[in-house]
Amino acid sequence: MQFDIIGVGAYVLYGNYMNFRLFFLHLLMGITLIGLSGCAKYKAQSLHALITSPKVDKSLSFEYKIFTVDDCKKYLGRNVIAKGYQPIHITFVNNTNRYITISHKNFSFPCARVQEVAEAVHTNTTARAIGYGVTSLLLWPFIIPAIVDSIGSEKANEKLNVDFAYKVLRNQIVKPNSTVSGIVFAVCDDFDENFTITIIDNQSKKAYVLTPENNTLQI
Repeated sequence: MQFDIIGVGAYVLYGNYMNFRLFFLHLLMGITLIGLSGCAKYKAQSLHALITSPKVDKSLSFEYKIFTVDDCKKYLGRNVIAKGYQPIHITFVNNTNRYITISHKNFSFPCARVQEVAEAVHTNTTARAIGYGVTSLLLWPFIIPAIVDSIGSEKANEKLNVDFAYKVLRNQIVKPNSTVSGIVFAVCDDFDENFTITIIDNQSKKAYVLTPENNTLQI
């Protein structure tokens, strides 16, 4: 009888040990999977006004830079060109006493909405999360990276939305003796490097056309 009790006790202790070992292995697996899940992030450098030519009195001028893939990754954190959008960085200088209106509709190419571009490059981990979720039905640690991926993607996309909205060149009235800068997005198939920008004098309603070759006008 005594040996039976000892045997049962040993069996229980062994069972507890195996359960603890299994739990520890699952926990270790979960921690490892978090490290391998590739949690989505958004990181991009600040955008500054382009260096412009020396100011000419009573002039309107602009500088521009057509983004490369490297520029996209550096300043937008994503390769938007791969999604069909060409970013162009514009810096506009109003060195006059006039109020000047600039608008996306006055570029010679159609400007894509910044929300449309941002959504095109959102991080999507749905397929990976589904894979983790299905696997977690058999091995519960796989639910951990699924949750981490989902939360990480949501935060990265929110940060991307805010940054894109901040960096886009807005429709606006440019005050006298001031400079504005930002990005416009063109659909790659519709973009021509020999583009034009039509700006409007708010008082006289007169239109002026700027081009890459003739980027300064005196008025």
